[in-house]
Amino acid sequence: MDYKDYYAVLGVKKNASADEIKRAYRRLAKEHHPDLHGEAHKAKAGEKFKEINEAYEVLSDPEKRAKYDQIGPGWESAHHQRPGPEPSPRRGAESFSGFSDFFEELFGGAGRRGFGVSDAYATEPETGRDIEAELPLTLEDAFAGGDKRISIAVPEVCPACGGAGRRGRGFCPSCGGVGELQRQRSITAHLPKHVGDGVKLRLRGQGSPGQGSREAGDLFLRVKLLPHPRFKVSGSDVETALTLSPSTAALGGEAGIATLEGPVRIRIPAGTHSGRTFRVPGKGLAKGGGARGDLYAVARIDIPEPLSDKARRLYEQLRETEE
Repeated sequence: MDYKDYYAVLGVKKNASADEIKRAYRRLAKEHHPDLHGEAHKAKAGEKFKEINEAYEVLSDPEKRAKYDQIGPGWESAHHQRPGPEPSPRRGAESFSGFSDFFEELFGGAGRRGFGVSDAYATEPETGRDIEAELPLTLEDAFAGGDKRISIAVPEVCPACGGAGRRGRGFCPSCGGVGELQRQRSITAHLPKHVGDGVKLRLRGQGSPGQGSREAGDLFLRVKLLPHPRFKVSGSDVETALTLSPSTAALGGEAGIATLEGPVRIRIPAGTHSGRTFRVPGKGLAKGGGARGDLYAVARIDIPEPLSDKARRLYEQLRETEE
């Protein structure tokens, strides 16, 4: 049978401390608890949940972990040649399902104590977790900054179990054993001016509340700029189209460019071709240190439609000179 890498299951290194293993288990158990998934995904989540609990069953027990650390790809032959001790069951969990064949072969029946929310949940109150959420913004709102009222789903400590995830000897029926409930909350976020796409804004104390008197975590809002009909954003720079008449492109002159702060006029040199880019410095979004990105205007030649009789005659004359 296949070797199970319990460290990989919990996403920790082989030299991880007991606290690191416990934290990883708590996080993954909350994420994959089957009661928090719909019917279509409940079975898959349940299998992952069992795998996570099995890994914690081994790595949280010093004797089991020591025995497990001694094995490798050739674990079957080593196990049969020198079977290790069978630790006694530990307290603290309700049965959830059976162990894998790998676990049974390595530890036998005496290694069982059942799957479920284990001693990792019977700990002292914890500081609230940090939360990250996406903040969709129009380009105009991101540029202007200021206070913005938003509604966001944030976790709150389950009032039924106080965040423990347990009631009596089983899972808390209100939160499904994770110790938290998702609640929609309306908050006010203060946006700096000229904020760019992907920027993270930190709201202290607006994350998951702590248990008991412990501090709440922070809320990190990741700015997601919505598509704009006129401007294209690339990092802190902004790009837009610059429409020129054929005469201005050929003879030069001045043209207006739309910016986030209103139109500005720039000089157009004679012989400007479609696709030429003009840079307007400092008219983009914030790029740190108080500086701003640039605005790039890409020229495109626009032919009036329909042409007047006079314009048609002039274009015909122009064509004759080009032949």
